[in-house]
Amino acid sequence: MKNKISTFRQASFQQKLWKLALPITFQSLLYSFLGLVDILMVGQLGENEIAAVGLGNKIFFFNLLMMVGSSHAGGVLASQYYGAKDLSGLRRSLAVSVLFSLLIIIPFIAFYILSPQTITQLASDDPALLTLANDYLVITACSFIFTAVVLPVETALRSAGDTKTAMHISILVIPVNALLNYILIFGHGGFPEMGVQGSALGTFLARFIQLLLLLIFVAKKRRFIITTKDEIKQAMSAYEIKRYIKLATPMVLHDAGWALGVFVYTLIFAMIGVQELAVMSMVSIIEQTIFALFIGVAIASGTMIGHELGAKAFNNAWQQAWTFILFVPCLALLFTPFIIFFREPVLGLFPTLSSDAASSAANVLLVLAFALFIKVINFIGIIGVLRSGGDINYSTFIDIFSMWCIGIPLAFIAVKFYHFSLVEAYIVTLTEELIKVILVLHRVHKKHWLRNILSP
Repeated sequence: MKNKISTFRQASFQQKLWKLALPITFQSLLYSFLGLVDILMVGQLGENEIAAVGLGNKIFFFNLLMMVGSSHAGGVLASQYYGAKDLSGLRRSLAVSVLFSLLIIIPFIAFYILSPQTITQLASDDPALLTLANDYLVITACSFIFTAVVLPVETALRSAGDTKTAMHISILVIPVNALLNYILIFGHGGFPEMGVQGSALGTFLARFIQLLLLLIFVAKKRRFIITTKDEIKQAMSAYEIKRYIKLATPMVLHDAGWALGVFVYTLIFAMIGVQELAVMSMVSIIEQTIFALFIGVAIASGTMIGHELGAKAFNNAWQQAWTFILFVPCLALLFTPFIIFFREPVLGLFPTLSSDAASSAANVLLVLAFALFIKVINFIGIIGVLRSGGDINYSTFIDIFSMWCIGIPLAFIAVKFYHFSLVEAYIVTLTEELIKVILVLHRVHKKHWLRNILSP
């Protein structure tokens, strides 16, 4: 414990941590705030609209995490390449990452455009809700192509220690996104009132602008990540592809499996009622905003530990890992009273909610406040520590086993056969976090993740 405190107090450690973490945290908060503003706008239209956007976002979240998993595989390689001072290797990992991100997402885009009802009707048979959700999904799916390029590029920049570029672009794009949503949802400035479709179209246009600005900025200011033709050929070699697939496959399966589990939880909550689906749509956005405070530290920890592993400074990586695992949950505990105090004022911003729905949402947020520190331990342990050393298979097992073998079956049984309320069902889902924290801490302690993965 003394060594961990000493590591945390080191000026070089703190400087590097906050230099990496703060821009990512700020960017995550901006996106979460945009999601909150968006759901507030849609919330003026009614509970069906809230539920439709929430359902569409859960489907988008599934595909987003597939692309994140693919990008993280490139990020693990890029961080260790950067730690080994091999920029060519970093660029090769980016080229493969972009390729696989596009290959993964294009079939889903086609599927959602051609048959959105195949997915949305799993959640409800309410025709009004399904019409809104289908319209939202078709337009949102088209924006995936932009995200598939943005994520690998941002990940490569972060792996090289540049977290400000993505943040600066977000500062420009997110207000534009919010303005577009406002104009298109409510029909201002001569545009027709599009409601839920307007929210999706605003997001589509903003994602295009984000990609355009990122590519322009990289071309002018961050040319060190631009891959040459020879490096692209090298990146397409059997060795590079095989190594990337070995990392990416479990990451994509992990993130997609976890996101699919989140979608299944949504379906379980929808079994209780459309009102409950609307409540969880709001709560999810608020939870994402809370977790945005920790995303920066999680990504920064993975990058910093990856640099140490790339330089084969294994003892430093070990000390840093436990420093993050011990201190980040303490930070989470500081936010617990704020969540408890502000949950009802925030819910008061949704005037179309019934009193029962508002009360249910407040109780779910209360449970979340007390469970936050456990969730954060798992978040840092998997994203920040285990993945940094390429220990992907076991981290995938931890998440997938806990969710699909513990949380989801118990929640389904509780709702289907015992008719639990929304709050009671949400408490049941947290059993997976309790199992997961034991497995995560055990795995970190065993040191299997403590390795350099660049050597053939």
